[in-house]
Amino acid sequence: MSEKLRWWEDPEQVALLWKRFQAIGLDRREFIRIVGAAGGATGAALAAAACQRGEEATPTPAAAVTPPPVPTPTPPRAVGPTPTAAPSPTAVEGELAPEQVFRTNLEQDPQSFDFNRDLYCGGDESCFAMLGMFTPDLEVVPDIAERWEPNEDASVWTFYLRKDSYWSNGDPVTAHDYEWSWKRQLDPATAAPYAGFLYDIKNAEAFNTQKPGVTRDDVGVKALDDYTLQVTLEGPRGYFPILAAYIAAAPAHRPSVEKYGDKWTEAENIVCNGPFKLVRWEHDKIVVLEKNEKYWNAKNITLQRVERPIIPSEAVLQAYENNEIDWMWRGPLGQLERIRSDPQLSKEYQQFNLFGTWYLVPDPNFEPYNLKEVRRAMAHAIDRETIVKQVLKGLATVAYTFTPPGMPYYIEPDDKIRELTEYNPDKAR
Repeated sequence: MSEKLRWWEDPEQVALLWKRFQAIGLDRREFIRIVGAAGGATGAALAAAACQRGEEATPTPAAAVTPPPVPTPTPPRAVGPTPTAAPSPTAVEGELAPEQVFRTNLEQDPQSFDFNRDLYCGGDESCFAMLGMFTPDLEVVPDIAERWEPNEDASVWTFYLRKDSYWSNGDPVTAHDYEWSWKRQLDPATAAPYAGFLYDIKNAEAFNTQKPGVTRDDVGVKALDDYTLQVTLEGPRGYFPILAAYIAAAPAHRPSVEKYGDKWTEAENIVCNGPFKLVRWEHDKIVVLEKNEKYWNAKNITLQRVERPIIPSEAVLQAYENNEIDWMWRGPLGQLERIRSDPQLSKEYQQFNLFGTWYLVPDPNFEPYNLKEVRRAMAHAIDRETIVKQVLKGLATVAYTFTPPGMPYYIEPDDKIRELTEYNPDKAR
């Protein structure tokens, strides 16, 4: 395997990937998980270092990062010429209900379902399929592309699309759809706020920023035929299949966009290529999806229908208790004690950890935060224990260092750290 394909060992490539994730507002936690899934502790350590250096910093040579000794990780099959097959459905015990319907709320009405134009449009991502997709372990496996392969230095990637997947109206999903969609996202006229996600593509940034002499035809993505997509990049990018699996790389249905303009994702107009299709959208009331039988893997999808009523977070618990929805992804913190003490709700609620750190950043470029004594006083004025136990009801871990337990380079607080971060009103004065 070319060393460029082992991108998780290359500080420069890891730093470039972090820039792409920053372009779409992805947080550090998700970035480190993705890189860690590819390269184990070695990759996670370089990812953490890339975050700390910041977006504009020059990538540090490999010798500057000394991760803990670990066995050489198995290369993620997303980067090789023979990707892993798409995951099979999990076996289900017992008899299935005659109608497979899942009900879960949206907290606000989507702006649109046009992910190709706006990554954070608020629609349901299952309406669209990318070239690859993520497994629960964050490995990239085939979706619309059945395989892909790089050239020698991973500066050109070729994706071979399957021939058995169709848009929900029966149109075949082709390489031309992805070429047109990615160029649409990069077109300055589209004004896509997250076009920077695709800047690894040759001339993508120059086209998007209207560099003189650079046209749409100069962008390095080209359909060689109906089912072969070639992507030429600005340099070695062993991680590119990861980008191609994100919803930020979703396609749009060109005939629908050209016919309906900004209204192309209304329920009566939209054409989808994902496992589900939008069939009903009553604004500010409900979104309804149904299984897309034209999707290549439809036979392995058990769920038939998804109903997503628009219910704000403060009302979602009542909707759950009234059997209006089957699942809510977060509930009101003020009701946590009641949920924990309720004989039924206490069995149904799940608590899990997110690897991240919440913190305040006093800017030393402004007074009075330019004074070390003021910054230390702030540290002593924050009662972390009370915030976690009383305000957050125990749904957090007190942080005395930036990196949380379980992450690479976690530092166990010593006496010096605890002295600097202890809650002490007298020192805060």
